[in-house]
Amino acid sequence: MERFNKLQEWSIYEFDKKFFVEPESRHEMVMEKIRDVIKTYNPKVIVKAGLGNGSVLLDLVNELKGVTLVIVEPSLKIMENFLAANATNEKLKDVGFINGDFRNLPVDYYAADLIISIDNLDVQETAPVIDEFRRALQFDGHLLFAGIILDDEDIDGVYDDFIRGIFPLHNDYYIKDDLKTFMNLKEFSFIKGKVESFEYNIEEIVSHIKGLYGLDSFNPLEYIEENRSVFTELYGMNEGKIFIPYFTGLFMRRKVHSN
Repeated sequence: MERFNKLQEWSIYEFDKKFFVEPESRHEMVMEKIRDVIKTYNPKVIVKAGLGNGSVLLDLVNELKGVTLVIVEPSLKIMENFLAANATNEKLKDVGFINGDFRNLPVDYYAADLIISIDNLDVQETAPVIDEFRRALQFDGHLLFAGIILDDEDIDGVYDDFIRGIFPLHNDYYIKDDLKTFMNLKEFSFIKGKVESFEYNIEEIVSHIKGLYGLDSFNPLEYIEENRSVFTELYGMNEGKIFIPYFTGLFMRRKVHSN
């Protein structure tokens, strides 16, 4: 329950700040991927894991017809705030809003054709959440993942440890191929994906997370200096800015045949 409360706190914080979760800089790119999946596979029931800041949802309700759309969001507060801010949008009345935990996803077995997860798996307990996504998906249903990953050469997870040092809720970032392997073990076949990079200012990253959590004994600038070669060679660090890989990957839930 304590972790779930922290997830709610993070949802509220990011809903207002729009820094890591569904920032404007990635919006059109992510929407392009979502549109492509919907056009290709024509899902009838779509579950979005997390409200984010609401911008993706607003695009979806304006574009989709004949589709059941459900939002599962840990924070009741941001759902209420979002609905109050968009009270005149009649299309939102057809959206199902469910306050719930991804680890115990309040969606029936095989109910969804498509699950969309954007910018939130790195703070979740990934294995049980993916198990729940699989349970809720139809056989041959799809999971669209969008999130920050590690550079392919960051085998030691230097950037991962940096974020974990300043952000106690952070769980893991994956190297792309490790994520694909993990998903395969969870009975999800990789269909297609793409890695793009987005620029971030290191001081702004630290300041953003410090605004919610503060900093204890971890010294981010000291850590970066100790790992300068990795930040420079793999993440293009220059004048306090880095380029962070972002992966949008489409996976299909496999039907496992017993012997």
